[in-house]
Amino acid sequence: MDHQEFARDLQIDMARLRVFVDRSWISPLVIDGRPIFRDIDVARAKLINDLTIDMGINEEGVDVVLDLLDQLHSLRFACNSLIEAMEAQPLGVRRHIVTDAQKLRKLAKLGSQAPR
Repeated sequence: MDHQEFARDLQIDMARLRVFVDRSWISPLVIDGRPIFRDIDVARAKLINDLTIDMGINEEGVDVVLDLLDQLHSLRFACNSLIEAMEAQPLGVRRHIVTDAQKLRKLAKLGSQAPR
């Protein structure tokens, strides 16, 4: 979808679309010098509209929210990659990892309960 279709579908003007792109909130593909917007761009733009119009969050707040959302997606990808790597290990290694993780979780729990 090109920039005019994108703006029309989201019911935003071109100036607002430029803000989305200039602030790197959305990053359309550029093919032959023309921006091509994908489904992910539409979803992010709808989220941005919800944040700014419905919730009254300013541009700096949108920067923070989108950064945290991107970090969350990166963390999710990293966790999925770690799980896949662990599943490829022999059963004994997997058991050892689970046992160590449980020990670490217990230590962390005890540390968070310590008086301050």
